[in-house]
Amino acid sequence: MGKFVKKRGKSTPAVSTASLPDIVFMLLFFFMVVTVLRDAEIKVANNVPSASELTKLNKKSLVNYINIGKPTKPNQAKYGTKPRIQLGDKFAEVSDIPLFLEKHRSTVQEKQDQVLQHHSR
Repeated sequence: MGKFVKKRGKSTPAVSTASLPDIVFMLLFFFMVVTVLRDAEIKVANNVPSASELTKLNKKSLVNYINIGKPTKPNQAKYGTKPRIQLGDKFAEVSDIPLFLEKHRSTVQEKQDQVLQHHSR
């Protein structure tokens, strides 16, 4: 009859870390793609109403934000506590809204024209 000998001193092999950089870069790429960066810092107190319905927007590039409210604590020393209108990163007056929207509309139109020209090549 054969004798079975136990080999001592051998341990389990170490976990291979060869694919670790691939996994890290894949996660980095994923978070870069799905993260939405805020265009402008909100400088006014923002009370968001609760929603009762939801409508999907086809062209999110046409969306523009106009924030209205009291300036936040850090901005109250400079701008006071009365409600203000924020267009992009700046405080503005009611008369500035049409020009702000026209500038946004023209930049969106230019971007769409560039995309159309790029796809037609």
